[in-house]
Amino acid sequence: SFSIPKGSLYGLVGPNGAGKTTLLSLVAGFLIPDSGSIAILGMDAQADLPKLRGRFSMLVQDAMLPRNRKIRETLTYLARLGGLSKSEALMDVDRVLTMCGLTDQSSKRFRQLSHGMAKRLHVAQAFLGNPELIFLDEPTSGLDPENAAQIRSILLELAGESTVVISSHNLAELEEPCTD
Repeated sequence: SFSIPKGSLYGLVGPNGAGKTTLLSLVAGFLIPDSGSIAILGMDAQADLPKLRGRFSMLVQDAMLPRNRKIRETLTYLARLGGLSKSEALMDVDRVLTMCGLTDQSSKRFRQLSHGMAKRLHVAQAFLGNPELIFLDEPTSGLDPENAAQIRSILLELAGESTVVISSHNLAELEEPCTD
């Protein structure tokens, strides 16, 4: 049992196969627990999942977006799925594209992005709608040092705005951005 302090950048560290992704999959409702319970923002993660819509987001490890859709179009669609109106979604897409340094890439298709840009796009997607709680599963995995540093910088800029849980097998990746 554990709880995560509100507004913190919380590191979840362990070797490959330790269960980090499984834990996040349980929290997000992708998997159903055999026993026990999970509370997110004071609500039962399984029973109250529809009520939590838009209040938390998840970046799964090795996430994929539609390869042939344009970035801005895809993010707008995802923001609308999160409950934003069309005008709110368009404004929020501009915000996260700017935050992640992808404004000049917004008319490209996902398949045209480098691995580093694709990771930044996934991070941008997780911040759509200003969720209270954000889970990032291995957000810097497979990135070169420059792109990993850019993602850590984005996380540090947002410290305190949302509670962010970052999983990694690499303790060094968590030491700089994490407060807990």
